[in-house]
Order: sequence, then C-alpha cells, then structure tokens
Amino acid sequence: MKQMKKWISLILLITMALTMFTGCGGGQTSDADTVVESRTVVDATGREITVPGEINRVVIMSSMPLCSVYCMAGGDPDKLVGLTPESKNAAVNSFLSQVADLTDVSTAFAEGESVNIEEVMNLNPDVVFYNTWHTGDAAAAAQLEELGVACVGFTTDIPSAIESVNTWATLIGQVMGTEMQADKIVEYGLEVEQMVMDRVGQIPEEERRSALILTNYNASGITAAGTTFGRYWLATIGAENVAMELEQKVAPVSLEQIYAWDPDVIFLNSFSAFTAEEVMSNNAIAGHDWSGLTSVQNGEFYKMPLGMYYWFPPCSDSPLALQWMAKHLYPELFTDIDMDTEIKDYFQEFYGVTLSDEDLNTLYNPPAESAM
Repeated sequence: MKQMKKWISLILLITMALTMFTGCGGGQTSDADTVVESRTVVDATGREITVPGEINRVVIMSSMPLCSVYCMAGGDPDKLVGLTPESKNAAVNSFLSQVADLTDVSTAFAEGESVNIEEVMNLNPDVVFYNTWHTGDAAAAAQLEELGVACVGFTTDIPSAIESVNTWATLIGQVMGTEMQADKIVEYGLEVEQMVMDRVGQIPEEERRSALILTNYNASGITAAGTTFGRYWLATIGAENVAMELEQKVAPVSLEQIYAWDPDVIFLNSFSAFTAEEVMSNNAIAGHDWSGLTSVQNGEFYKMPLGMYYWFPPCSDSPLALQWMAKHLYPELFTDIDMDTEIKDYFQEFYGVTLSDEDLNTLYNPPAESAM
C-alpha cells in the first residue's frame, strides 16, 4: 500500500510539473496567453490613438524623414509595407539600404500630392504614420480612421531638428514598444546639441562667421532655407544667418542675392544633384558664375552629406549633421572631433552598420541619383 501511495505521489508531481512547464510557454498556449494588449499613445495632434499591441504592417504615408528614425528607434524595417516615392528613393540610395531592403515596398498609394485611400487599404496596415502639417495627408488619415485604421500623426513643424528627431523617436518607441532604444537616441542628441552650443557660445557676437544654407540648386532655380530648419542649424552652430530676412520656410533666391549676402560659408543641401566642386568651378549650370563669392574663393562651399537620409531635414543622423556643420564653420573649436570616427561609431552603435572608408566617401559625396 505504501508503495502504491509513492507511485501516486510521483505521478501527481510529474503532472504538476508538466502543467507548469506548459503554462510558461514550454508547450501549446491558449488564445488568452497569446493576446497582446493594445496600446494608447498621444500623437502630434494631441489625440489619444489606440494602436494594436502587435504591429506587423506599417505604412509611412507622408514624404517626411521618418523612415530612418523608424528603423533607428526599433521599428522593424521588414514591417514597412508602404512609403512615398520620395522617401523610398532616399532609402534605397542611402545607407538605410544597409539596414533594410526596401526595394519592394509599395508606393502605389501616392498620387502626386494626393493619397489613394483604396491603395492604402490594399496594404492592410496595422498602423499608418502621417505628417500632421500636410493638409492632404491629414485628410487622408481622417478617412482611414473612419475605416478602422490606426493613424498616428507626426509633425514637421518643430523648428529644432534635434527636438524633431527626439519627438519622433519617442512616439515611434511608444507605438512599437521599443522605448529603451528611443531613450538612447534622445539622450545622445541632447548631449551633442548641448556640447555644440557650449563651445560656440564662447564666440562674441561680433566675431561670428556668416553662413547660408541652400535647400536646393537645380535647373529650376536656387532655394534657400528661410523659417524652416535652416534657422535652427545656423543658430545652434553660432553662425550669423544672412538669410534671416526670408519669411518663407523655403524661398527662391537669385545668385545676385547670394552675392549681396556674400556669406563666409555656404552649405548646399543634398537634395541637389550638384557637387560642391561642380558649383565652385562653374560647371553646374551654364551662365552661373559663383567664383566671386567669398565662400567659393576660400573653398568653404560644402555639400551636405547623405547618410541614412538627407542631412538638412531632421533625420536619424541629425546629431552627426550638427557636429559636421559646426566643425566646418569653426574648425578650431572642434579639433578633438574626428568626423570619420564619430560617424563610424554612431552607425555601429545605433544601426549596427560597419562603415568602410569607401562608405564614408559615398556618405560625404552623395551620388547624383540620390537627389530629390
């Protein structure tokens, strides 16, 4: 009898152990065990948006530098199923292509300035990201919400590039459940911004160098940064902004106007297909003579790099862009910063990408086909 009780006890113990093992994921689980709770986030509109707990299909509906920040902040690139043609072009022609293969991501929903709602729905998105500042995209998001799609708004109307990136990264982290990675991005960006401001803050106002940012230069004309991010970049690196009079976000300017300003340094955004050398040697557009400008004569006309995205708008590389611009304007204040090393370390830390010297050369000298 005692022997029988021992066997019964042993069987009960084994049964309990198997039950505990199954409950901890060692075997099949019930539907209740696999349910992931939905999350509620507050987007750029100030509204509470409920997003699925498990997100597998993401559409970035607006042409904004969000794709690189999404990938950096822990969003799985394989979950991207829709991008605008402009965002996709930047992605496949930038180093983002080393993080994700986005060549097959659909752009079918984008019809010029309009959004084809049916094509978005055909992508079966779990969540759609859009630019609240773009009225057409905001209207499309409202229609999609009526159809039951979670639409999360991001804004490009924050003057600070670093604050923009940090805001986007934080919201993406909340939506995708990757807050820890987003926090690292925010912390690094703020450290870099403070370091740059502390150093250039030592320069007296009367000794500050003048600078201009050209947002694009092509056969259609020249545009300069007005009230958009150009003011942030130049103020943060301690430059006298010669284009402060411009009241548009991006404004057309003539070469004659640039001569009148004659800044010490000119930065050309990588939206342009021209290299700095082509502009300085007057080999960009026939009849345009840049040779008399102070910045050209001193070899201080610089083409902005293309890393994970163009470096003029806010993007996941914005802390690098801030250091690169500051070092070009005041090299004597940043002799301890080796941009090659800084960029390589940053790409390794935040993207898991190892850059070669050849990669760096491509980053500093974007190919013409990458121009917007």
